[in-house]
Amino acid sequence: MKNKPSKILAIHSIKDLDNITNDTKYINLDITNPEHDVIAYFKEYGENYMYSDITSDVMGYTYVNYEKFLKAENIIEMIYARMPNDLNKLAVAKYLYVSAAKCLSTDINANQNKCEIYNLTLMSTINNLWGSLAEGTVTDISAAKIYYYLCRRLDIDATIIIDETNKQALTKLMIDKQTLVTDIYEDIPYIWCRMQTRHFATYNDDIILDKKIKYLKNKYCDYYLDKALKDIDYTKEDCVYTILERTSDLIDIDTIKPVELSIIYKYLFDKYCPNYNIKINNLYLNDSHKNHFIMISYNDNHYSYNYKQKSFILIKDEEIIDNIAHGKIGLYKGEFIPNINNCL
Repeated sequence: MKNKPSKILAIHSIKDLDNITNDTKYINLDITNPEHDVIAYFKEYGENYMYSDITSDVMGYTYVNYEKFLKAENIIEMIYARMPNDLNKLAVAKYLYVSAAKCLSTDINANQNKCEIYNLTLMSTINNLWGSLAEGTVTDISAAKIYYYLCRRLDIDATIIIDETNKQALTKLMIDKQTLVTDIYEDIPYIWCRMQTRHFATYNDDIILDKKIKYLKNKYCDYYLDKALKDIDYTKEDCVYTILERTSDLIDIDTIKPVELSIIYKYLFDKYCPNYNIKINNLYLNDSHKNHFIMISYNDNHYSYNYKQKSFILIKDEEIIDNIAHGKIGLYKGEFIPNINNCL
């Protein structure tokens, strides 16, 4: 007796396309050894299916529609098309790393540790390789999968591993008998700012390599930030605002989302004024979009970036208290603003 046709089909190679039936609805694509002809087939004829991945024989458990699958695949083709010529495998791997990271960010609304009711629909989408790339929002697992997939399609030996210390997904590469452990998720903020990467094995400050892949033209942004910040008088009360004022153009704040922005400013404050009690809080506009923004507090001053004025502005305690009390803005879980929470 023949098996009943399944709605779920695993595709490991082009031969498996013969197993598609009228009942097929869910496609699991093997990204361990992806075949270009298989991807091309589903880009052209796959509008009736939902997509997930197979990694090392483990089936994905979240699916996205054809539109997201196609959008993600088009982003990947764009990354490949923009790759400089004559790169060795190491340079290709670093190029893919920084190019993918520039398409990705983190959304605090998918973090259940920060939201009383977090966005399950968004979480389902960004746990999927193609969904997360299409949305531009990732978890550590989907970020590692995206980079893994990009590498495997160009025959770079890659493996997804889990860091036993923090249980975070990493991507391990084998290139020219070298083992390179990378963490694209943690490097997203620094790549958005064109700073040195922190998690690309031992090749984080290889300026020749980074110029070759056109990540840089001259120097890392670290150099310009240091030049702008090293002569500040850190004994003055207004030094925090001076840091904000001098760095906003250098790190191109208009292009960086709040989670990444908070990581960059925490790094700068820890480096240049580590003894200051500076607090970075996460807030949101209380509307249908729940737009996230950060506020930086030091002593009795609170600063937030005004995207219309393209600068950091000082916000008075009374204004913050009034907006929170009247529900115009909200605080994410675990956030404590100095001088504010006790007044609510």
